[in-house]
Amino acid sequence: MGMSTFTYYFTWFIRYFAVFLVIHLIGSGLLVVAFPRVNFGYFLLVFILFDLVLIFQAFFIQIFFTRAKIGIVFGLLFFVLQYVVSFVISTSDNPTLQANQAASIIPHIGFILSLRTMVYADSVRTSIVLTEELNNYTISTAIILFLFNIALYLLLTWYLDQVVPN
Repeated sequence: MGMSTFTYYFTWFIRYFAVFLVIHLIGSGLLVVAFPRVNFGYFLLVFILFDLVLIFQAFFIQIFFTRAKIGIVFGLLFFVLQYVVSFVISTSDNPTLQANQAASIIPHIGFILSLRTMVYADSVRTSIVLTEELNNYTISTAIILFLFNIALYLLLTWYLDQVVPN
């Protein structure tokens, strides 16, 4: 290929980050119009961190495959599996704060719960604080676990790219 591993990953990262940033700037602006009591930055932060997790998950999965079509299939299965688990867990009747926090280790669940909390805050006509418990969840939990997932997948990608022959 002729380029270093860092350059390869960095160019793909910049490409997808730029696309997601533009999309979420527009989307967050539209959501702030619909939910005026929620800060624009909260929507944008949650969207961007979730997308960063997805980017690093994609980097992690592509290590194991040399053929793109097989990698795409397994990447989609991994994404759908996380999403199915999030539906199963989120349909629980009034889970506790601790249960929601534990489930948020899966990024899809943290994303859904944080957006649900923001919508709930607007519906009860209160402004939202990242560390405030509302609807048995805090948005800061999602942010912390997004950062944890980003670091985990980044380290796994870096390590396994050196170890796994591809």
